[in-house]
Amino acid sequence: YSPPGGLLTWELANECSEFVNSFVLDSDIIPRLSVNNMERLRDEVLHLIARVRLSKYEIAQRIFWHGVCGDVELGDLDFLIQQNEDMLHPPDAVPDSDFARELARFETMQRERRSSRGTARSVRLYPPGNITHLVKTGQSKECLHGCVGCITCGASNVGSEYTPIQKENDDFNEIEISPTLWTDHFPNRVCAEMERIAESFGIDTTLGSPRDC
Repeated sequence: YSPPGGLLTWELANECSEFVNSFVLDSDIIPRLSVNNMERLRDEVLHLIARVRLSKYEIAQRIFWHGVCGDVELGDLDFLIQQNEDMLHPPDAVPDSDFARELARFETMQRERRSSRGTARSVRLYPPGNITHLVKTGQSKECLHGCVGCITCGASNVGSEYTPIQKENDDFNEIEISPTLWTDHFPNRVCAEMERIAESFGIDTTLGSPRDC
């Protein structure tokens, strides 16, 4: 379950599909862990910092008010796009600053390092076998589930609904920032969701369990 992303070459990841089945729960970071993905995330964060037009306090205030207090649905894409436009300078209009100049020097240094490492450094690695991605497609609106989500800062999957989707080995090429990116890797969570989905297909999940011994 939830194998590491930087594990096998493309050929090996596909050739082992005859005897390897991998399961990934929603935003799990481990199947997305690779050098390329980590560098991509680092670069995106640094560029976002350079584009910020508000103070840290103002950003934290917006996140708390809209995210924690929940006066707006987080799935409202139009609202989220507008918020980003309010908080960030356009990518092609980043103002000059000490940070922006340091970032430019850092990027130049990274390009030189990549060039000096040669082709071995450019080998991409992938998670193995047939991959089933358990994608979160629903959330219960019950008060109890809402309270659990608030207490755990969104790190619980209580009340969540997942749908199994077949994915390619190169589909996990980006780290998803989510409150559950670590907890989606917990064995008990993966097992519970796999059992629920198996039961929805009429599969007896008690077979082979300690209860049969």
